[in-house]
Amino acid sequence: MRNMCLSAAGCVLSTVIIAIAPSLCDGADGHLSVRIIEQSGEVTSARAWVDVNGQRLFQPTQPDSATPYARDKSFSCDGRFTIVVPAGRATIHVEKGKEFLPAEVHVDIVAGQTSEKTIQINRWINMPRQGWYSADLHVHLGNDDPRVLRQLSLADDVNLVPSFTYWLRGRGETWNADWPSQDFTQPLVVDADHMITRNNIEIERIDGRSGPGAEIGATFLFNLNQPVTATRYGEHFPSDAELCRVARQHSPTAVFDSDKPSWAESVIGVAVGMLDTIQVCHNHYHRSKTLPGGWGMIGPLAIGESNAAAGDGLFHRTNSLYYRFLNCGFRLGVSGGSAIGVMPLPTGYNRVYAQIDGPLTADKLWAAINNGRTFATSGPMLMFTANDQPIGDTIKVRSNQSQVISVRATVKSIEQLESLEIIHNGRIVAFQELAKETPDPIINSELAFTLTPMRSGWVAARALFRAPDGMLRQAHTSPVYVSIDEKPVASKNDAMYMLQWIDQMAAIAKTQADHFPDDQARRATLEIYAEARAKYEQVLQHAELHWGD
Repeated sequence: MRNMCLSAAGCVLSTVIIAIAPSLCDGADGHLSVRIIEQSGEVTSARAWVDVNGQRLFQPTQPDSATPYARDKSFSCDGRFTIVVPAGRATIHVEKGKEFLPAEVHVDIVAGQTSEKTIQINRWINMPRQGWYSADLHVHLGNDDPRVLRQLSLADDVNLVPSFTYWLRGRGETWNADWPSQDFTQPLVVDADHMITRNNIEIERIDGRSGPGAEIGATFLFNLNQPVTATRYGEHFPSDAELCRVARQHSPTAVFDSDKPSWAESVIGVAVGMLDTIQVCHNHYHRSKTLPGGWGMIGPLAIGESNAAAGDGLFHRTNSLYYRFLNCGFRLGVSGGSAIGVMPLPTGYNRVYAQIDGPLTADKLWAAINNGRTFATSGPMLMFTANDQPIGDTIKVRSNQSQVISVRATVKSIEQLESLEIIHNGRIVAFQELAKETPDPIINSELAFTLTPMRSGWVAARALFRAPDGMLRQAHTSPVYVSIDEKPVASKNDAMYMLQWIDQMAAIAKTQADHFPDDQARRATLEIYAEARAKYEQVLQHAELHWGD
């Protein structure tokens, strides 16, 4: 196993797997032997822990193939496990991703004896049968162990697990020019509905001590033919956008994803066309709490904005920045990731679903993600159409026809929901209160609305719920786009916001020479900032010319 390396944000570089040492029961302990099955009676992989008086036990003694994950205090297994448990009442928790009902079974443990339990977990929805397949776009655990990756895919029921083979930070490590072998460019098929890929990298430049906009952030590069590399690098050089450009040349079907809209360089990557998706269900949304923003994220830049967890500040900022990018005319799909191996989350707690035709292949799923035929979720399943057209499509309207657009959102959830909403050009235009609906075992609700658009833009849906500590979580669709008279989507207010953002980054670059290997590198970075600025200036002109902003 590689040495463990921590960043300022507490990120772990390599696989974190706790070694399991055989343990013997003392006089107050017993053994618990568990078999996990589906409705068919077949043993199935799952994630589990055992709760005793509020303490979570997550280190089975058998089998050796179980994978404890200390940050989440849980373990994945292939369907069977044995664990030492203190005598008395214990609760076994078993879960299998988003499409199965979690199970909790009470058992009385007798000292010196083995208690056996068979636990059945039941599927409440089958998304692949409807053409929807999931992916977690932030996976570190198991990066050097295909066996662990296969187990995570099945135990957390994530259809595509794209593990990061390289994690680059620009602070002195080698930037690899090649994969460990050519095998790394080929998907590893687990079964008909599950696969893993390893031709992916994360480029991360963050620092917990940095002020707003002072660090680049984190960009994910998926489905690469070869890695990107650099011989000169620093905290702000090469820019992520430039690295993505290099990657696009040798990997035309690569997908570039931003870990969060609020990372400082997201504004650059979006403008120059080097971001395809942005995570709105990201790794700061934990099971029971929200991790605040920071580590060099931009801003806040406007009154009322916040990167804090309190008051759902980071949640609202995540969404509002995504909406601002869309309002500037950039087509960005939503995505989701959990950062297992770094954060206290299982694989797929935050995930993206993409719709494809026919059997699952990695190429088809990446194409659907790249084309924005997706929804991201931390729980609910969310469907959306506009004029019966699916997510990612474009509706063309003539202003002299006064066309009405009929939108429909459907949510299914085992979570207690707060609301189902239609978002048009960043504003809530339809709302359905769901706080009084109780899952039995699911909530199934639909919201229909008719919209008469006045300008080119977009429409999407979201479903909100709250984590145990009261923090907001969501499912959110990518947009259906609306084109009126084929005029561009443009918003003066949002373009000016982006110009302010870029100006702040340029000012930092001009005054922080130590973030670059030399002045030539700093000039190159300022040039791509200027290129992005010109794009937003063009958006500003379009807003004034076409929409009278």
